[in-house]
Amino acid sequence: MFPYLSGIESTYMPNAEMDVLELTNHTALYREDLSLVQQTGISQLRYSAPWHQIERVQGEYNWSWMDEVMGVMRSLGIEPITDLIHHTSTPKWVTLGMADERFVEAYVDFGEAFVERYPWVTWYTVFNEPFVTTLMCGLFGTWPPHYTDPGKWIDMQSKVARTICLLNQRIRERVPGATLLHVDTCERHDGADAAGLAIADQHNDRRFQLHDLVLGRVDDNHPRLSYWQEGGLPDHELQWFRDNAVQFDVLGLDYYCHSEHEFFEGGSTVPSTQARGFAATAMEYVGQFPGVPVMLSETNIRGTPKERLSWLKHMVEQCEWLETQPGVDFRGFCWYPFIDSTDWDTLLTKTRGRVDPQGIYWLDAEKLRRNSSMLSDYYGLLARGVITSSDLPAYRFEPETAQQLAGHLKFMEHWEWRD
Repeated sequence: MFPYLSGIESTYMPNAEMDVLELTNHTALYREDLSLVQQTGISQLRYSAPWHQIERVQGEYNWSWMDEVMGVMRSLGIEPITDLIHHTSTPKWVTLGMADERFVEAYVDFGEAFVERYPWVTWYTVFNEPFVTTLMCGLFGTWPPHYTDPGKWIDMQSKVARTICLLNQRIRERVPGATLLHVDTCERHDGADAAGLAIADQHNDRRFQLHDLVLGRVDDNHPRLSYWQEGGLPDHELQWFRDNAVQFDVLGLDYYCHSEHEFFEGGSTVPSTQARGFAATAMEYVGQFPGVPVMLSETNIRGTPKERLSWLKHMVEQCEWLETQPGVDFRGFCWYPFIDSTDWDTLLTKTRGRVDPQGIYWLDAEKLRRNSSMLSDYYGLLARGVITSSDLPAYRFEPETAQQLAGHLKFMEHWEWRD
């Protein structure tokens, strides 16, 4: 039986100079939230170190809030999986974020300072979702610095991959027995027509490219070498990654109902009606990185607590099956976030403090009070090893959610539904 864990959403939005920690009031209510984590039976928590708050002035670290949080976690027996950067959470003085020429050195310095400050921490995620973060910042233009240039995207990926290699090495030197959890999206794509299939094939191919760079796999025979060469990455940079390759202790796979896209001619997409599900998609990653343990490092669905409970049942079933497969070393299940997030309905492009209903505990929109539900009750039973997927009830999805999940409903046909 695999462990159940969760995490606290923290992303900083540089344009608004606000982060989700503040917008959910976790900054003030961290004691309450961490106590709820313990009461739910969760002993491991994905938790970000807010670099953007700690190093507001270059070279000057203010650990006061972080010290309090880490002390509470330690006293409650919660083991942090420290996420040293979450999406766009760079300090304001790193003007261009991950594209900034100061980024690599500054981030590695911060990571080393954190390790020295908290030597008892042994689990780390050096960079959360590096592939999709650089995609959103460097090619899609959704997040700062809003680039839409393939060459700048490749340069940004190179900088991010370099920090992953360097910090992985420094952590291993300083923390005996450290576990490095490399987290990124778990995705696959289909086409609704011939043109859409060609687009899907390109997306399916490049989803592994940053992993391969970090692992030092990109050589003259690499099937995706052209991505890096056409993007302008020089040969000596590729050689650096081969010389400084690191290994993943665990590969974290983030999977949502939109992790499988269906492309149409012109590039428009919908959640795939041909979805293969998390387990089958995860097996593709297992095949690409044989021998590497994997875990479901994020999942959730936007909706009512009962809809979320039904998605939980589905995902636990998927993971229970995956755990039994030959060659799969499955390490855990993470519903993320623990409390509702905010503003992900606009992908954090608008800072309105609008509660996004995704968490194990739900927030009311007016006072941001933490509320339990059937989801939190059942998740606690899973975390304590009392029940399995077969004990979880299945509630029918609302029409809008059911439409979004059209490709997944086939996996749920054997359920006894409740209205």
